Amino acid sequence: MILVSVTEWLSFIGRFHPLAVHLPIGFLVLIVFFELLNKYSKITISSEILTVSLLVTAISASFACLLGYFLSEEGGYNKEILEEHQWQGIGLASLSWLSYFVHSNWLRVKFDFDKYLYLPLLVFSFVLMIVAGHHGGNLTHGEAYLTENTPNPFRSWLGMSEKSDIPKNEIALKKLNPTEAQVYQDIVKPIFKQKCEQCHNANKMKGDLRMDEINLFIKGGKHGVIFKANDVQGSEFIKRILLPESDEEHMPPKGKTQITENELIILKWWLEQGASFNKKVSQLAVSNEVKPILASLGIGDKMNIPSEIKQDKYIVEESILANNVDAVEISVIEKVKNSGGLVLPLSQNNNYVEITFLNNPKFSDKDASLIAIAPAQTLWLKLSKTQISDISIEFIIKLSNLTRLHLENTKITDNAINSISVLQNLEYLNLIGTNITDASIQNLSNLKNLKKLYLWKTNITLSGVETLKKVLPNLIVDLGITEEQMAVLEKTKANEVSDDVYKKK
Repeated sequence: MILVSVTEWLSFIGRFHPLAVHLPIGFLVLIVFFELLNKYSKITISSEILTVSLLVTAISASFACLLGYFLSEEGGYNKEILEEHQWQGIGLASLSWLSYFVHSNWLRVKFDFDKYLYLPLLVFSFVLMIVAGHHGGNLTHGEAYLTENTPNPFRSWLGMSEKSDIPKNEIALKKLNPTEAQVYQDIVKPIFKQKCEQCHNANKMKGDLRMDEINLFIKGGKHGVIFKANDVQGSEFIKRILLPESDEEHMPPKGKTQITENELIILKWWLEQGASFNKKVSQLAVSNEVKPILASLGIGDKMNIPSEIKQDKYIVEESILANNVDAVEISVIEKVKNSGGLVLPLSQNNNYVEITFLNNPKFSDKDASLIAIAPAQTLWLKLSKTQISDISIEFIIKLSNLTRLHLENTKITDNAINSISVLQNLEYLNLIGTNITDASIQNLSNLKNLKKLYLWKTNITLSGVETLKKVLPNLIVDLGITEEQMAVLEKTKANEVSDDVYKKK
């Protein structure tokens, strides 16, 4: 326990290295400036001022080296560049001390080293400071940090490729038609490059994660893989993006350029469509939410959208989102987090949230009061694979603005559906793997705004679904199998019943 505490303190102190390192840099530049004044102007800076400045430079450079060592122990940096940077820092501190001793009065009087060593040491220190600073910038911001914004006229003189006009806060895309645009390379990759690779590249690997190469991105970091194909909610990097910006685990970190709402929609779409690294836009289904984003970038403006996707529009949800509410209190977020859940913002432009307990399969009825902890702000609720039963429904129905509800693989029954029918804003309901039967059809038909209903592995029959669709003709019901397959299954069951009756006779 003591060891952990010491490590945390060293990590905390090490974070001050970028701040401390500016002091010796400033004094060294000042000393060079003083020496130039002494040589080329009528202004004279006394030897005592220079000696004191050299002492401050040496002490602060040594202190910066110590903090740099503490910071390096966190890991996540390119070892080769880190080692070079460390030795350059140590070398600069050593030269600073040597310059101080050579210039100090008591040593200068005895040995007269000053006229032979001082100026070469000062020049060498200044050059080493520039080199060490360059490597420090590479460790923090990547190898191209100093040169990536070089103006085009100078780029051509230096033999560098011409810089394209890339927006700072949006997806960087060239104008392509749907048949040419690569989803990952042309749409997703630029987002990662602008917002993520600064901390996850060959030189700086926070959390042992690199996102600049596909194979390393797939591998993940020290906490494992960070994304799952076809699983937005199970993808760690999406969870991190949606955390409050004040949260330590929020990505990109506070103070960095954040993921925009359009970029987040694109990233979710890429995951939902299988997280392919080689497919083109024309090979994926494009929803109404994604299409205008692609069109604004010159992609997909003439693309046909399948009819089933055109129906994928949550009208009630959009109308609710248009009217903002107060932000969820930090104490509420902490309570949910402490219970193994998450409070995730649905958008960066309002305060509505999703509450999910997907990461806590032990969540049960005794914890159910947390479900209604933010009743006005909760639009999405995910209780999949938890231990809740009908008892928890009394808290679910307090969420008057709820538009999407996940109850798959829980212990709820037809009694729960009877209560849920009061949630008139509900547009999405997932009941996969529950024990509901055709007795719930009447109550489900009362959900007039329901757009999507998932009933796979339930006890609801095809005839029950047909009854429901007569009342809600625009409802999309997912049974996990086609209606033709369901009809064959129903026929088989009916034949089995007839056979049993025949045999009994």
